[in-house]
Amino acid sequence: MRLKVRNGKFYAQVSWEEKTVQPVITKACGVIGIDINAYPFHLALAYVPTDGNLEKFERIDLREMEGKTKNQREHITWHIARQVVERALESGKAIVVEDLQKVPKGRRGDGLAKLRRKLHKWAYRSVLEKIEVYARRMGVQLIKVNPAYTSIIGKLKYAPIYNIDKDVAGAYVIARRGLGFEEKLPKNYRELLKDKEFLAYAIAKVDERINKLKNELEKEKNEYKKNALKGRIKRLRRYLKLLLSYTGDSGKSESATQQTATPTPATPRKMEQLRGPTHVGQKSWRVLSVALAVLLATTCLEWCPDHSPLRRVLISGDWAKVAGWVSPSLPGQGTAAQNICGFIHFG
Repeated sequence: MRLKVRNGKFYAQVSWEEKTVQPVITKACGVIGIDINAYPFHLALAYVPTDGNLEKFERIDLREMEGKTKNQREHITWHIARQVVERALESGKAIVVEDLQKVPKGRRGDGLAKLRRKLHKWAYRSVLEKIEVYARRMGVQLIKVNPAYTSIIGKLKYAPIYNIDKDVAGAYVIARRGLGFEEKLPKNYRELLKDKEFLAYAIAKVDERINKLKNELEKEKNEYKKNALKGRIKRLRRYLKLLLSYTGDSGKSESATQQTATPTPATPRKMEQLRGPTHVGQKSWRVLSVALAVLLATTCLEWCPDHSPLRRVLISGDWAKVAGWVSPSLPGQGTAAQNICGFIHFG
């Protein structure tokens, strides 16, 4: 015990060791994957049996933590931790969370780096630490997994199939990792990464959006709006660079639209540099996230509320129908540009 005097008042700090309780609830009967999300601020819980299928899901609202003092947040987080562990005890399932020591929350590939870093400073770490402590006390096994790309994989692979939102899908991927499942690219997604027309379409659309925003920037007088436009352009350029690097195109000078002309047998030499066997790794998921966002009329899947159109791509591989692409011409090269989904700006 330590005594401190502050402003004429005495404060006592007491510490003690807790005996380790052998887990009685393990992943032998399945797990609950947990993910924290920003919009709205909540925990997503995915219940997954040992076969890896999604059994059910639920959410715990965290918005009551906003605007509270440190002591109030401490009280709320302990209450939330108890709710989570009680659910684990009731269902007989272990708990799976992200290992904060592995990959920073802002590098999960979901486009919310700044916001997740902000959450990471207090709420996320605090909630997970208290869940871990309470689970240990109650004999519930807690498994930590690498959080890299859980959001992207969830949005692309499971949100369309199960008709769930991206938050639950992310928690589902976390749960499956805790059970030892590996997330492989679905067959039709692998085919997309070898499809010259699909990648040419995505590159041209991103390039088209960059040019449109640049024109808006030249006309804009308001400094705040100009900064917002510059931020969107910067992000789109990163996406364009990612797509071009995957196709083997350097994209040094001329626009991507010119480099990736109409996808016919006469495709320019640079597009023919597209690799043969698809490299199934983190970069593949990132490329898909950007390219498929084009099909959903947005430039960032994080802001897309409905991923159900991707179900058709997953099952049949028919990306052209999802995009409304009915002409061999690429965006900006004829009347087809009028028939193709546009972009929704970043929030």
